[in-house]
Amino acid sequence: MSCKEKSNLPSKNKHYTNFERKVFLQILNDYKHIIEIKKSDSTTLKDKDLAWNEICNKYNQSRTVTQLKKLWTNLKQSQREALTREKQSYLATGGGPPQVQVYIDPDISNIAPHLMKTAPVSFTSNMCDTEINGMQ
Repeated sequence: MSCKEKSNLPSKNKHYTNFERKVFLQILNDYKHIIEIKKSDSTTLKDKDLAWNEICNKYNQSRTVTQLKKLWTNLKQSQREALTREKQSYLATGGGPPQVQVYIDPDISNIAPHLMKTAPVSFTSNMCDTEINGMQ
């Protein structure tokens, strides 16, 4: 069945099993250099569409491209939220060990390593003017 066909597809509410997610991430890993590129020119967008169609055909679990794109968006978002919870826990302990341990999915971090990077902190409110000026 082609990925663009919509007959006999599962309902939108059907969840993915851990195995289905793992298979999806393994397939997506082969296309990460196309899917995660930040450019948005017409050639890049066409390449992304072709890549998503190939991913859908390889996945072949009667899902549409739209459903697989949404799965990828949700996986990245849940990873971002986990990292945020970990950082908030770390800051709540005053820089001590975080109280919340989060699971960083190595498959997601391999495909989208930019999720693991945080914005640099150049100064904090606890620093005096001399320390802040010394960093500039």
